[in-house]
Amino acid sequence: MSYFKFSSDKPALSYKCNEEMKFFIQARNNCTDIACKYIKWEIRTDDGQKKSGFGSCDIGEPLCLTASISRPGFVRITCTAYNTDFGANTSFDVLEAGAGAEIEKLSYCDTVPEDFDKYWSDIEKLVESFDEKVLMWEDVSIKAPKGYKLYDIRISTPEGRPVSGLVSIPDKEGKFPLKMMFSGYSVVGCSEATYKKDTIVARINAHGIENFVSKTECVLNYPDLANYGLNDSENQSNMTTYWRGVMIRDLIATKYMKTLPQWDKTTLIAHGGSQGALQATTVAAHDSDVTCLEIFIPWFCNLNAENNGYMGGWRAKFQEGLRYFDTVAQGTRVKCPVTIEARLGDYCCPPSTTMTLYNSFNCYKHLTMVQAGTHPYVPPEREEFHFVYDPENPSGEIKLGKYRHFKGNEYEVLHVGFDSETCQKAVVYKALYGEGDIWVRPEYMFREKIFKNGKFISRFEYIG
Repeated sequence: MSYFKFSSDKPALSYKCNEEMKFFIQARNNCTDIACKYIKWEIRTDDGQKKSGFGSCDIGEPLCLTASISRPGFVRITCTAYNTDFGANTSFDVLEAGAGAEIEKLSYCDTVPEDFDKYWSDIEKLVESFDEKVLMWEDVSIKAPKGYKLYDIRISTPEGRPVSGLVSIPDKEGKFPLKMMFSGYSVVGCSEATYKKDTIVARINAHGIENFVSKTECVLNYPDLANYGLNDSENQSNMTTYWRGVMIRDLIATKYMKTLPQWDKTTLIAHGGSQGALQATTVAAHDSDVTCLEIFIPWFCNLNAENNGYMGGWRAKFQEGLRYFDTVAQGTRVKCPVTIEARLGDYCCPPSTTMTLYNSFNCYKHLTMVQAGTHPYVPPEREEFHFVYDPENPSGEIKLGKYRHFKGNEYEVLHVGFDSETCQKAVVYKALYGEGDIWVRPEYMFREKIFKNGKFISRFEYIG
């Protein structure tokens, strides 16, 4: 399959408002330049601009486009290959790429409701006081690989629909971390389990419906779930929106999984992508035992953004009741470390909403933005942009001097400079052992924290 490689005249997320952005689009196949005679392109921006046209590229001669944006936000670049008859050339992937200006200034297009904490405190008390019952705990380990036990579960809830999911547990003695996993938007139970070495993994579906049943059957069996969570009338109230029941089930599920005797009572990871990111973030916001939040292509962020002129995504329309479920509002209550991956061409979950979510977290956080990726698609040639914030070092300063790597070796930081190819910051440091080798590492990686033995620890710790 052929595709377009996107590049820009400076790092794509480092522009200033009103600064000219130059973009270069080169047709590629297997990482080699090729020609494309007809390229239909379109540029849209978060300040309402839109322009389009046709162009071409040749080997080593990319198509050049320009844009700018007048306020903090993103520029969306779409390129589609066309045949000589101006029909779309389906042998090419469509390019969905992006650039941003002053995106660290993006902020929530709403305010967290005054009674937000009271509303969620009531839900937390409801979950805590509810005496959940095991409705089913069926051993289906015949479906599991060697070394694991697998269970198909149902747990009662105060909201009618039960919790349902699949739980994999290492088949050996010991205490293990617990990982709660939540999935994307779909009317289906869990069809596959997830297995992770020395870890309990609970995959929870959003609806409490049967597992190991096809999506087609689920759609036929549950017609009431068609377009669930998108009903404007239901979403006008935080008591009638479908999301209330989803989150109560998720919190009940997490509460029950913590009673498993195999849990180490130390490590609890909330993990999810798309809709699952909304669920995982909500669990992390309202269960203080969560020690790590891992989310990707996060959905339901900054729901009022479209009403403020930002490019929209695929999600429910902003309604009063949804203000209590917006992922950004939930993010303001998360205290554990967070890792996020998102994609600059994802307009199911627009990058402006993801960046707003990142900006809303007040804990340790690390965001990876993938260039030219969409909601379902990762490009053949991967370019990443990283944002790291550590409340213990809010300025992000890397001092010159001695550091200890988490594995024990010591180093001396000599310089902080820039990579000539990417213009990204890089750290130059010297080993204080052996022959004193000189190393270079991306700045974000030098100061990021890593998750090890149930804790986030610094990759390099300053020792003077």
